[in-house]
Amino acid sequence: MALLDDLSKGMTPTNLALGVGAALLAPVVVPALSSVLRPAAKAVLRTGITVYRSAMEPISASVGNLVTEAQMELATASALPATATGSADAEGGHRSRPQRHRPAAQH
Repeated sequence: MALLDDLSKGMTPTNLALGVGAALLAPVVVPALSSVLRPAAKAVLRTGITVYRSAMEPISASVGNLVTEAQMELATASALPATATGSADAEGGHRSRPQRHRPAAQH
């Protein structure tokens, strides 16, 4: 009941007329506004997508290059002990499969 009391305290004939008018005009005004605001919203989204893509391309390439370099360093580091101690095949050990490396990203 407190809500109704609060509403009735600020209620004037002008406020009542504005509320009823807004309720009656809403079905006409909302579609008109949406026909204007929809293309604007799509333009903002297209711009945001374009900016995101242009910012992510160089970052993605840099991260890809770093990953490739790290994989190559790991492969080199793991190959060094095997060559320094001799071949595992000559000692009767097992033979490891060669590792596949991703090629570096081309610019």
